[in-house]
Amino acid sequence: MKEFLQKVWFFGLGVVDATKEKAEALVAEMIKRGEVTQQESPEVVEQIMNKAQEAQKSLVEKIKNAIGDMKLARNADLEALEKRVAALEKEIKGKSGS
Repeated sequence: MKEFLQKVWFFGLGVVDATKEKAEALVAEMIKRGEVTQQESPEVVEQIMNKAQEAQKSLVEKIKNAIGDMKLARNADLEALEKRVAALEKEIKGKSGS
């Protein structure tokens, strides 16, 4: 069972965009090797898909946190600053032109 969980983990990490077809292919290979039975296969496919989705969510969360920690400016922040600079430039030109 430990090997099975490792395979599921690596499958989830390596194939973030895992499809049901890929999971079924993996389970079919496991059936051939005698690691799971045909009767267990639907449950195993579901477990693999769940683990892959969990890994994907975890990866997305880690990426979001890493980006948040970088303190990068968002597009909306840059646009707001551009508007403020344009308004200040307009104000300065108006004062110097009088």
